Amino acid sequence: MNLLVDVDRTEKLNAVIVEGTLFFAPETNKDHHRYFDAHYIFVRNGTLEIGTEEFPYDSKLTITMHSAMTDPYLPIYGNKVIGCRYCTLDMHGVKREPSWTVMDKTSEPGDNQITMSRKVDWKAGELIAVASTDFSGRHAEKRTITKVDNTNPEKPIITVDKAFEYKHFAEIQTFGTETIDMRAEVAMLTRNIVYRGDLETSPQAQYGATIFLHSQGDDSLVARIENIEMTEVGQAFKVGRYAVHFHMIGAVHKSYAKGCATHEGNNRAYTIHGTHYLRLENNIGYHVKGHNVFIEDAAETKNIIKGNLMMNTVRSMSLLNTDQSPASFWITHPDNAFIENHAAGSDRYSYWYDLQTHAMGPSANINICSENVRVGEFRDNHAHSNGRYGLRIFHNMVPRKYPCKPVIKDLTRPDDMFWQNPFITANFNGLTSWKNGRAGAIFKIVGDIRFNNFKCADNRMAGIEMSVTD
Repeated sequence: MNLLVDVDRTEKLNAVIVEGTLFFAPETNKDHHRYFDAHYIFVRNGTLEIGTEEFPYDSKLTITMHSAMTDPYLPIYGNKVIGCRYCTLDMHGVKREPSWTVMDKTSEPGDNQITMSRKVDWKAGELIAVASTDFSGRHAEKRTITKVDNTNPEKPIITVDKAFEYKHFAEIQTFGTETIDMRAEVAMLTRNIVYRGDLETSPQAQYGATIFLHSQGDDSLVARIENIEMTEVGQAFKVGRYAVHFHMIGAVHKSYAKGCATHEGNNRAYTIHGTHYLRLENNIGYHVKGHNVFIEDAAETKNIIKGNLMMNTVRSMSLLNTDQSPASFWITHPDNAFIENHAAGSDRYSYWYDLQTHAMGPSANINICSENVRVGEFRDNHAHSNGRYGLRIFHNMVPRKYPCKPVIKDLTRPDDMFWQNPFITANFNGLTSWKNGRAGAIFKIVGDIRFNNFKCADNRMAGIEMSVTD
C-alpha cells in the first residue's frame, strides 16, 4: 500500500514494514515540525520518500528511533534502524549554502564572534562547529548561533551563545613565493530533516540509530541521502552498526550521500563495505568515534569521496584495534578518489592508507592484492590538528602492472632497468598538512610514489617522513 504521513506526531510505532511506498508530506509553512517515532523501519521492495532531488522536503521533520541493545534484531539489519533491501530510499532536506566553509579572521579565547570568508544562509538558533587549529583535534568547539550580522554579506559576522575556549587561527601564511591556507573550518550542523536515536537512552548507552543498506546485486537498491542531520547515531560495540552503512551491494551508481551533517556518533559515520561507485560529497562529521569514512574489506573501488569535512575524530575502544588510533578517512583499497576533503583534527590520523595484502572479511579474495593496485586519485586535500600524521601510508604501497605477482628484475639484461612486472606511478597531489603531532605525511614501504605540491608546516617532528623506497 501507499501511505502518506501527514500527521504532526505519531505514537511510538513498533515495526513499520514498507513494501509499497511511505511518503512524508511537507507543509507550506516552512517552520511546521513533524515527528515520527519507531523501533524499526524496514523497506523491502518498496520506497521510503522524504522529498526528492527536484523537490526537497522543505519543512521540518524529526525521525527518532528507539530500542535497546537487548531488544530483538531484524536478521542482518539489527534494531533502532532504517533497513533497506531491494528498495529506494530518498531523504532530501533543504540544501545549506554552504554546508561548511572557513573563517576569515582569527578568533581568540574569550571571543564570542567569528567572521566568515563567504556568504552563508545560516540563522540564529542553529548549531555550528569550529575546528581546532592547534595540536589537539579535540579543541574543536560546538556552539549555537545567536545572531548573524550581514552588514558585509560576503564576510558575515556570527555571534554565538558561549565564548570560545580556544584560539581558532584563520590566516593564509606566506613562505617565500608559496602560501599555505591555515584557516579554521566551520561546519553547519543543523538541517531541517533530523534522523536520530532517542535522547533518553542513546547517549548513555552509546547506542544510537543506524541506516543499514543491503541487498545483493549491482544497483539492487538506490539510496539518495542529502542535506539531513544525523545525531546520536551508530551503536558502539556492535559490528556493522554505523550511522550509514552500505553493505555488500556491489556497484551503486545511483546512490550517494551529500551535504549531510553527522555529529555525536558512537560508531563511525559512513561505511563503504563491498560497495563500488558510491559518492560521498560535502558531508560533515563532528565528534564521531572511530574511523569516520571507513572502507572496509580492501575490495571496494571507484568510490568518490569529495569535499567532505571530518573534524574532531575520536578514538573508539569498541571495534577494530585501528579504531583506537582512528583516521578521519580509513582506506584499505587505493583505487578510490579522495578530492578536496578537509580532515580537521583526529586523535591520530587524517588519511590512513592501511592497505591489505588481500581482500578480507566477506569480500575475501586472494586475487585482490590491494597494496599493489593502481592508486585512484588523491588531490587537494587538507589535514591538520592530528595526534600523529596528516597522511599515513602503511604498511606497503607498491603499485605494479600485475598486483598479485612479485616485482622481478630481468637479470639477463643488466644494462637497463627492465622489469617483468613494472611499477605504476602513483601521484598524490596537493596535500596541505599542518599542526600535526608528528609529521605532515609518512610512508613506510613504497614503490613509485610521488608527492606533488605538498605543503607541510608547523608539524612537531617533520614535514614528510619515509622508511623504505624502491
